[in-house]
Amino acid sequence: MTHATSDGVFVDPASEKLFQAVAGRIEERETQLTQESSDGLPVTLSTEEADRIFEEVAPRKNGRIVGIGSVNEVARVTSSYTSRRDEETAQMKAHMKARMDSQQIRLDSLEDLLDVMAVGNPAMQRMLSERRAALGLPVRDPQVSDPTRQQPSNPTNYFEDM
Repeated sequence: MTHATSDGVFVDPASEKLFQAVAGRIEERETQLTQESSDGLPVTLSTEEADRIFEEVAPRKNGRIVGIGSVNEVARVTSSYTSRRDEETAQMKAHMKARMDSQQIRLDSLEDLLDVMAVGNPAMQRMLSERRAALGLPVRDPQVSDPTRQQPSNPTNYFEDM
């Protein structure tokens, strides 16, 4: 398409021939996939699939594909690259989840500490309740044990457990 004028007229017959050949092959492949699909909806090839067709159709000169310029120098994306990237992404997600879980445990511990400090201090209890309500958090009564939360192994030695 870069060898065409703004109105779509090709300035180079070889470029037009290559464009027509690639466009025809892409259309054939999309038609074939549409006919094979169970839902009958039109299928559009991915950029990677269209690029592969271009590489098959385009002539070669001195071992390079004609028509793609300096892209000949760029490494192609391979399935091993994709699987390696997916693996790294999965590892990163697992690492981030572990960090978030660790941070949540630390925050819960600090909340427990604040609840212990608030026992017998109505002003602090009111402040904690107001703050939790403002943040949209459930308001906890430090006098009442929450069975869903992990409690220290020895409640009388709370500070030693920390």
